[in-house]
Amino acid sequence: MLDKIFQQNLRELFNSGKFRDVIKKVEDNYSRTDRPPGLSSLIGICRVLSPNSTKEDLILALSDFEDSYNKFGRSDGAIEAICNYITTIVKNSKKNTELLAYLTVAKNMYLNAEMSFGYNEKLFIHGADLFTLLLDHKKTLKILNNLIENNSRSKIVACQFGHLNNYLYDWKQIDYFNFSKKFKSFFTKLNTKKLNEIDYSQNKKIKIAFVSCDFTENHSVTHFAKNTIKYLDNKTFEKYGVSFSSDRFLKDTSLELKKYCNKWLNLSKLNNQDAIDLIQNEKIEILIDIMGLTQANRIEIFNSRVSPLQISWMAFCNTVGFENIDYLISDKNLIHQSEEKLYSESIIKMPNIWNCHSGLNLDRKFNKLPFLKNNYLTFGSFNNFLKINDNVIRVWGEILKRVKNSKLILKSSFNYNSSIIIDKFKKLGVNNSIEFYDQNNFPNIQDHIELYDKLDLALDTFPYNGVTTTFESLWAGVPVICMKGHNFNSRCGESIMINGKLEQFLATNEEDYIKKAIYFANNIEELSKEREKIFNNILKTPLFNSREYASNLKSEILKIYNRKLN
Repeated sequence: MLDKIFQQNLRELFNSGKFRDVIKKVEDNYSRTDRPPGLSSLIGICRVLSPNSTKEDLILALSDFEDSYNKFGRSDGAIEAICNYITTIVKNSKKNTELLAYLTVAKNMYLNAEMSFGYNEKLFIHGADLFTLLLDHKKTLKILNNLIENNSRSKIVACQFGHLNNYLYDWKQIDYFNFSKKFKSFFTKLNTKKLNEIDYSQNKKIKIAFVSCDFTENHSVTHFAKNTIKYLDNKTFEKYGVSFSSDRFLKDTSLELKKYCNKWLNLSKLNNQDAIDLIQNEKIEILIDIMGLTQANRIEIFNSRVSPLQISWMAFCNTVGFENIDYLISDKNLIHQSEEKLYSESIIKMPNIWNCHSGLNLDRKFNKLPFLKNNYLTFGSFNNFLKINDNVIRVWGEILKRVKNSKLILKSSFNYNSSIIIDKFKKLGVNNSIEFYDQNNFPNIQDHIELYDKLDLALDTFPYNGVTTTFESLWAGVPVICMKGHNFNSRCGESIMINGKLEQFLATNEEDYIKKAIYFANNIEELSKEREKIFNNILKTPLFNSREYASNLKSEILKIYNRKLN
């Protein structure tokens, strides 16, 4: 039992933010062996919370949490300890990749706790985060499904479950649709003014707002949204940017995007109810969601009738399920007419592509095939490693086996333990052909884009396609092998290839995907010509024609705006 005066002293130091003093006081009074489990958890938390905590602090914190976990045994404190252990890795591994080496310990601790305690909501929520980082889709989905079946009301769990199912072939579109009916039950209806109480007739132009949590630095959504907003007709629309991230993160493309808005609303410090009140007070008539299931804490806004017209665009390429999201922006390649009933939203089919890239503020330089100087074929993918499922690994492994003297470069937009991927390729005997690049070594967009110069041929993921990476690759003049899909999310590559007039790189199935990759790898002269054609022509296609896209978007919006309000 801890002395009450000692406890009070620790509490005062902790509440005052004197975390280093807490650590020192505990370590001065207790050896590691004699330290009670609660104090191990306490100083672990203090190491994490200390200003300017270092990599060494975080590693020591993990050791403290493990010590606490082992000492607590089957008491509730053990759950708290394992949750702290997992959170420390998840939240800090982006900047401190060394923490990823502790994932195996976290996995063993979690599985032991799951067996000892059975279902526990807090434990399972952290387990889902852990197995996502471990790239174990099936275990993550099993945990999330368990949470939902046990009536968890977590919005984050609901979003994770719906989103993660896009990464595998286990769900058909009917499954997404059925889940979307339940999905809305996780979100409250907030208080809104009735639309007939708002006098929109006073607006001189149609007020349209683009809403996102990701208007930050060079986030991928800013590369698509900024020129669309720039060229959207100023005579017709008063354009709002509604940001749920701090303006201190505005930089480069996000700063440009802000400049193209007639009015900028930073709502990052407002709760959802206050955000809705402000949006309605501004008399915004068209609200465009650029979040979807990627932002559990803010998508709730669209569950209420805030504006007369509410539209989903770009961030989540599937149905959300809210009855108050009226439309989903798509195109004729993504959602076939017979499938429209499997989306809760009405479908806007853009005449060309659903989404147009603004291009990059960098000099374009044509680079010949790296093969010509390397004398070996270099494949590559810079997609988030979550998209590299077992099907993708098997197909890519087969390509590497059949294209002698070839290699595959991988770089993820998020940090993961690359050994997880390597182990999967090792089972196929091609692990020595894989080369990883750490995204932390490519801090700016130019460094990232220049990596495409190393690739002879890019490989898309499936069923969760790359979008930003495919646009980037084509902008750089590097062809991409893509595969047809079964719904919006899995047909993004298909639409990009069709609109880029690059159907020769579009495969119908996995075997065709392998054949196309091998064909171009064995026909270097043809691949070289295709590369040059892409470089010379791709910016002339709908993929990068933001003026045309904005004009088409205006036309489509006015059709439904008139129908909705008049």
